[in-house]
Amino acid sequence: MWKYVSNSLLFRFLMYIYNIFSNAFSNSLANKCLKTLSAWNQSSLSYKAIQNYMAQMPKYAHSKAYRFLAFCGSKLDKLAGCINSCYLKAYKNSLLCKIIGSIKSLSEKYLGRQYKVILYIILALALCTACLFLPKLAIAGIIGVLAVIFILRDFERAAYLISIYPILYYIAVSTDIGSLASIWDELLIIFCIGVWFYRWLIDRRDFAFNWSPVDFSLFQFFFVAIVLFVLASFDSLGFDGLRANIEYLMFFFIVVKLLRSENGAKNVVKIMIFTGIFMSVIGIYQYIAKVETPAYWTDKVEVTSGPRVFSIVGSPNVLGCLLAMLIPLAVSLMFSEKKLLQKLLYTCAAGLMGICILLTGSRSSWIALGLALIIYALLSKRYKIIAGLVVVAALAYSFVPTVQSRISYMLDPEYIISSFRGGRFSKWPKAMEMFLNSPVFGTGFGLFGGAVATNNKVKGAFYVDNYYLKAAVEMGIFGFIAFMTALYNGIIWPLRAIGKVEDKVSKGIVQSGFGAMIGILFTNIVLNNFDAPSVTTYFWTISAVCVYLGFIRKGPSNVLTKIIAQNESI
Repeated sequence: MWKYVSNSLLFRFLMYIYNIFSNAFSNSLANKCLKTLSAWNQSSLSYKAIQNYMAQMPKYAHSKAYRFLAFCGSKLDKLAGCINSCYLKAYKNSLLCKIIGSIKSLSEKYLGRQYKVILYIILALALCTACLFLPKLAIAGIIGVLAVIFILRDFERAAYLISIYPILYYIAVSTDIGSLASIWDELLIIFCIGVWFYRWLIDRRDFAFNWSPVDFSLFQFFFVAIVLFVLASFDSLGFDGLRANIEYLMFFFIVVKLLRSENGAKNVVKIMIFTGIFMSVIGIYQYIAKVETPAYWTDKVEVTSGPRVFSIVGSPNVLGCLLAMLIPLAVSLMFSEKKLLQKLLYTCAAGLMGICILLTGSRSSWIALGLALIIYALLSKRYKIIAGLVVVAALAYSFVPTVQSRISYMLDPEYIISSFRGGRFSKWPKAMEMFLNSPVFGTGFGLFGGAVATNNKVKGAFYVDNYYLKAAVEMGIFGFIAFMTALYNGIIWPLRAIGKVEDKVSKGIVQSGFGAMIGILFTNIVLNNFDAPSVTTYFWTISAVCVYLGFIRKGPSNVLTKIIAQNESI
């Protein structure tokens, strides 16, 4: 099939146009200026100082607290090894082992080498037939059983569930199955931690308890947040606020601990891109079908911007943020994959998601995407991306009414007046006043500025469009510093990972992933995107993949192993 596509007139024409623009940019003054600036930068003192800082071992790695954690990890590893040894001895001599062995030998004899797949299909068909006569809750349980069996055949697959988080979120919320909508994400976290713990005990071929460079700062934030919860808001509302602040950061640990191969990390990213394609197709359909845009997504003065798509996530801004993280990843794979068919596939993926992000009408997401692609272009030295970005932005502004209307209105003085009168900037002074009134411990979790306070209709609470300001008011100065430290480590170690990765595809993922995270952090200045579970989950998943590729994948040579080894005799 690819033979016919590559020989087609349309394909040749597109490649001809691409080569013209590529050669024109390569020989242009702009490209020469960029290369000259890059060369000057690499020979500057500031560049060398930054590189030296990037290569440094984290200072907390020499602290007593970290040494204690490292010591505990090594001892737990030894305990897990003992449990595994006892388990294997008991299992090999058990009746259950003999029965399973007999079933395996008979299945292989009559069904062939693919007996596991055949048995799984037979079990799936039997359970699906039973679904015709069972209630919804039982069906959900059956699907869960099949998923567990499928995942336990390869523990890494549990991490793939996190890659489709927005789809799972939509299914849980839209499916009327008891209280599943409110507890499903906790069940997912418990399940993934259970899979990791089971793997840690059973599969001792892996390099056991891997510490990542980001772990300590996250533990530190969790500890500070729990202390603040006890001191300032020790009730059910405060617990909801605490959960919203720390729950989705746990996906960093889960992904880092479950991944066991470079291909597994790449698959996590590819499944995330597939999820982005799925959301984009639905979003584009909404635009074609002229699905009505709720009035609160558009300023009253702005009446000509057209519909804003929201796909399955319910919000144009959230959809835009998700796509702003996924498009750079698709672009990096478009450049780094070797096979032409794969390049074409990721080009189409980036194109579909690019169209959809334009239709969201989310200006902050457009800026985040532009910033992410510029960072990726600079890190990978693919300066053509910047030129292409300028061309695409100009074409979008010229020919897409939604883009033209949204950008023109943003530059209109009426928009500035509206923002300060009753828009996103109008609440900032009041929020700062509340922070100054409770600067140490904050107002408490769930009592200000976010989804928890708004959904619970807390008296006097209001939504503030600045996640950092919201975090400062809720947690006070100590919580805010701990949170920002966790964020800093969550992005600085992916940046440091770039120099550790040798594979071309993996390096592209880390470079584009870092750019995507910076873009999302920028949007949180004017939005509360970390209040959206899907955005926070994807942010920390990307961070985990980057850290895994740069440090954990290298096994015993990873950045903290020597310090952990030194702590064996604490």
